[in-house]
Amino acid sequence: MTSSSIEVEYGEINKKENGWSQAFQTIKDKCELEAKQKQFTLDESKSISNRKYNRYRDVNPYDHSRIVLHRGDTDYINANLVKMERANRKYILTQGPLQQTVSHFWLMVWEQDSKAILMLNKLVEKKQVKCHLYWPEKIGEEHRMNLTDVGLIVEYLKVEEFVNFSIRTLRLTDMESTKSREILQFHYTTWPDFGIPSSPVAFLLFLKKVRESGALDDNVGPPVVHCSAGIGRSGTFCLVDCCLVLIEREGENKVSVQDVLLELRRFRMGLIQTVDQLYFSYQAIIEGIKRLNNPNDDDYEEVAVIQQQEDEENGEQAPPPLPPPRVDSLHSGGTPAKPLPSVPADDNGEDALPVNGNNADGGVENGIGNVDRPLPPLPRDNSLEKVDESQSDHDSLEDEDEDELAEDEADEDEDAEMRDDDGTEKNGLDNSNDSFKSDENIDNSQEEALLRRRKRQERQDAMAEKVREIKRKQKMSEESSPKKRRSLMITIAAGVILGVICLYAYVKFT
Repeated sequence: MTSSSIEVEYGEINKKENGWSQAFQTIKDKCELEAKQKQFTLDESKSISNRKYNRYRDVNPYDHSRIVLHRGDTDYINANLVKMERANRKYILTQGPLQQTVSHFWLMVWEQDSKAILMLNKLVEKKQVKCHLYWPEKIGEEHRMNLTDVGLIVEYLKVEEFVNFSIRTLRLTDMESTKSREILQFHYTTWPDFGIPSSPVAFLLFLKKVRESGALDDNVGPPVVHCSAGIGRSGTFCLVDCCLVLIEREGENKVSVQDVLLELRRFRMGLIQTVDQLYFSYQAIIEGIKRLNNPNDDDYEEVAVIQQQEDEENGEQAPPPLPPPRVDSLHSGGTPAKPLPSVPADDNGEDALPVNGNNADGGVENGIGNVDRPLPPLPRDNSLEKVDESQSDHDSLEDEDEDELAEDEADEDEDAEMRDDDGTEKNGLDNSNDSFKSDENIDNSQEEALLRRRKRQERQDAMAEKVREIKRKQKMSEESSPKKRRSLMITIAAGVILGVICLYAYVKFT
């Protein structure tokens, strides 16, 4: 099979030094220029009455495409209708609801006749709240949410758990008309902030499930797509879906990934937030093309891990599924991802300007960074492994140190369970030198424990180096203080003597 034009373009960008960074910057510059020429305004989002409804100060909806609410205490919500006419696609891209915008969010779902919600983030990522819990915490009518300010009721009916995502079924009822609709929520649970999914195949399985539900059909309202800010992960989903639709309709040679992204960005700012996400979008599109060209490819299926819904007889719920094993996360943020060494590296996410002062999946695109590292090959198998979402956005140095100390305490607790009373670790782990004994059958838990110990040791060494540097600077400061004091005393004494001489001369000659 010959390579597609998109795959050729992917290879050309990949060969250039800083090619992905340059491509990302070119898109950004073109969008900024077009927004200025066409005078895309943000007046409603910046009005004093609406600022409190924005999660981030620098992620705002354009006025010309914003969603307008028709009842309740405001007509404003941080959301845009994003359209791709050629692909016959429409999406509503929005931020993760704040506590004070949950009712606005559900009113939008109701008024826009949306069949599905696509949630691409976790509620909390790296100890920061990225989205308020906007659905009932438990299944059952007794746990329903009554949104009296907009006249709606939300009830949690059931859930299907998959490896990388969950599908919840919710019932939305209008109090005034008593009409109800079932809403599907597709919750991608392993996509890290400022990062990319574990593999293109894992993402395409998610997209396949969304398409099979009919949520993207033109006979229902546009799906509501959100992450934290509604531009990074959300933009990635829309770009891949639109490109695959156009390729299927028009052919591979008539679709430009970058042109499609430019068109989507005319409706909401900043879609595709990092170089990584642009890079991954190409990978997912290329993998999707291969699957379109091979209809007999039958590894394109994901089986539900467990189904959970209300038991009509006794109201009991099935226990939640066990989490899949954690593996090394893909490096995310300002550079294209690559397979990591044995000890995962920290992320280089971009800084948004959040209202509450925290970093999040949102903000200006200013963390492109270095892209000189080699890009990984396209995955060939049905890789559905989980990623480590703790490696998301970066905090200040002080916050990192606090997180490291907390992680060290947790690691010490876990390592303590693997040690005997005499201090020697069980199952072949040697506590004295942090190395494995010769054991060909050593299990994953031992490897993970050793990785944690290595990481903790590296963090402790780094902390010790910081302390030594601070002490060195303090010592230098203390050594220089006496000299400064002596110089000051000499200056003062000279001034006093000069003053006395002047006073004597004044008295003598007047």
